[in-house]
Amino acid sequence: MLLLINVILISWVSIVWGQVGLCNSPKIKHGILYEENKYKPLFPASTGQFFYYSCEYSFVSPSKSFWTRITCTEKGWSPTPKCLRLCFFPFVENGRSASSGKIHLEGDTVQIACDKGYSLQNNENNISCTEGGWSTPPKCSSINSNGKCGTPPPIANGDITSFPLAVYAPGSSVEYQCQNLYQLQGNRRITCSHGQWSEPPKCLYSSCANPPTVENAKIMTRQRIRYPNGERVRYKCNEPFKMFGEVEVVCLNGTWTEPPQCKDSKGKCGTPPPIANGDITSFPLAVYAPGSSVEYQCQNLYQLQGNRQITCGNGQWSEPPKCLDPCIILEEIMEKYNITLRWRDRGKLYCKSGEEVEFMCKFGYRPATSHPFRAMCQDGELVYPSCS
Repeated sequence: MLLLINVILISWVSIVWGQVGLCNSPKIKHGILYEENKYKPLFPASTGQFFYYSCEYSFVSPSKSFWTRITCTEKGWSPTPKCLRLCFFPFVENGRSASSGKIHLEGDTVQIACDKGYSLQNNENNISCTEGGWSTPPKCSSINSNGKCGTPPPIANGDITSFPLAVYAPGSSVEYQCQNLYQLQGNRRITCSHGQWSEPPKCLYSSCANPPTVENAKIMTRQRIRYPNGERVRYKCNEPFKMFGEVEVVCLNGTWTEPPQCKDSKGKCGTPPPIANGDITSFPLAVYAPGSSVEYQCQNLYQLQGNRQITCGNGQWSEPPKCLDPCIILEEIMEKYNITLRWRDRGKLYCKSGEEVEFMCKFGYRPATSHPFRAMCQDGELVYPSCS
C-alpha cells in the first residue's frame, strides 16, 4: 500500500511540475562547457535550459561561432554539441592541389596530383581531414626511394617522446611533446613513408603577459610574470562601482578573454535584442554597462541592413540591424514564365538581397511583359519577367 502511494505521488509531481532532468552534462570531445564547474550542480538540465560551449585550438563547432548555444529538449541537446577538426592544407612539394593554402573541415576530402615519379603514401589520390588531422601526409614522395628514414626532424620548443634512433623502418612513427608554456599545433604523431617523415607539428607560445587593466577594479589573484594557457585571473570592483561581465578572464592560446567593466549601475541594459536570422558576435551577458556595445552578424546568404553595432544608453539598446532574406530562384516559376537565367554560375539558384539577376526568354519565346529582365532581389522578393 505504501509503495502504491509513493508511485502515485511521484506520478502526480511529474504531471504538475513537468519532466525534469532530461539532459545530462554534455560530453564535448575537444571542447569545454562555459563555466563548467560553476554550472555542474545544475545537471541534469531541464527542458528549455541552455548553455554555451567552445572548442579547443584547431577545432570548431558546426556553427563556427566561438561560443555555441545548446538547449535541452525532450530529445536531448539541440544542436548536438561537437567540435570538428580544422586541417590546414599546405602547398604540395612535388605535386599540386586546388586546396593548397586553404583550411578544411573534418570530413572534407582533398584531391592531390603528384608529379611523375612521385606518389602519395599507399599510392592514394586523395586524403581526408579527420579528427587527428590529415588521413595521409599531404606530401608527394619519390617512388624509387628505398624507404629508410633518418632521425626525426627537430622542432623548436619541443621534443620527441621516445629515444631517437639513427634509422627507422618504413611505417615507424614517433610522437612529439611541447615544452612548458607552449601548445602543440598539428599532428602529434609523424610516420616514416617512402624514406621521408610526414609533416612535424609546431610548438606555439601560448602563455599570456599581464592581464587586462580594468578601470575602477583590482586584481584579486596572485600576480605572475607569465600566465600559462588556461590560467584565470579574478577582478573585484572598487566601491561603489558594480561589475558588468564575467568576474574572471582566461588565458586562451596567448590571448586574454574579454575583461569585465566596473561602472555606475545607472542606465544599465539587459541582453541585446534578438534579430531574425542573425545573432551577436560575442558571448551574451545578462547585464551590460552604460556605453557598452555589441555587434551583429547574419546567417549565410542573409544581408545585414542597418548599423552592425548597437550601444547601451540610458538603459536602452540602440536600434538593432535586420537580416534581409535572400531570393531563391525557383525552376518551377521560370518554367511557368518560359524564362531562364542568362548567366548560370555553377547552378546558382539564389542571390542576396540587393543583388541583381538577369533572365532571358527560352528559345522560341518572346517577351510578354514590360517587367525588366534584370531583376533585383529585395528582402526575399523578386519580380519575374514573362515570355510567351
